[in-house]
Amino acid sequence: MTGGIGAQLRAAPDAAAFLRLWLDNALLDGAAERTLKDYYRSFARSFSPRIRRYYAAQMDEVLALVRRRPGLRLLEVGCGCGTESLWLAMHGADVLGIDVRGDRVETARRRAEVMAGHLDRPVTAEFRRAGLLDVAGDAGYDAVWMEQAFHHLEPREAVVRHLARLLKPGGKLVISEANGWNPLLQLQLLLRRGPRTVTTFIDEDGRGLPYGNERVLSAVALRRAFAAVGVRCRSVRHFRMFPNHPLFDPLGGLEDAAARNWLAPLLTHYNYVGEREA
Repeated sequence: MTGGIGAQLRAAPDAAAFLRLWLDNALLDGAAERTLKDYYRSFARSFSPRIRRYYAAQMDEVLALVRRRPGLRLLEVGCGCGTESLWLAMHGADVLGIDVRGDRVETARRRAEVMAGHLDRPVTAEFRRAGLLDVAGDAGYDAVWMEQAFHHLEPREAVVRHLARLLKPGGKLVISEANGWNPLLQLQLLLRRGPRTVTTFIDEDGRGLPYGNERVLSAVALRRAFAAVGVRCRSVRHFRMFPNHPLFDPLGGLEDAAARNWLAPLLTHYNYVGEREA
């Protein structure tokens, strides 16, 4: 199984191209394929060059960490169907991906098996159905990564403390998030879910867990929360202005220009990088 798909996986220039291979080639079957397609249904409708560029670029900071240090021990929180965990593992990280949805975790595991067959080598990514607070606090990770997951994690104060405990001294925390300072995004969320920002999620064991209902926050608030537990901000990068719709694809240049001027803190997304103090 080391033929065409394996070569294409190895040659994928970025995470978006890597994901596109899975969406276009039906490498899975049965429930795993259905779960993958449902999880990425918005990309199935529109995965334009503009959106692919943003999807890939949101991993710039964490991918740079992995490339600088092969074998880096990394935790992905809210791994979904495993795309980013698998991409980072292929570039040398030793990854644990966690998610509270069993169907997504099983899909990620199946993808790791299929990928290992095509690459003809093991894939250093393990997947578990677990919440963040279920992960042992003395785990000692070199890096923790999450993409559009932090605003779902509750109770927030306990989550922040636990993330700090999971990192080794000098370990990096990379969070890609929706921006709570964007007024149009906040209005959209309010109309979609109402004023209630914390609800209860019933997991597959019947446990009722607190769940952030799109409880987004600004980079300033995130920076302040982690500074209080000994995680110092190393960088913040704002990006993107418009939704995933073909109507906005010609406006990518405007988004890029806004990211370079005073409008940047009002854009819809940002990446935060923090480092646990020694």
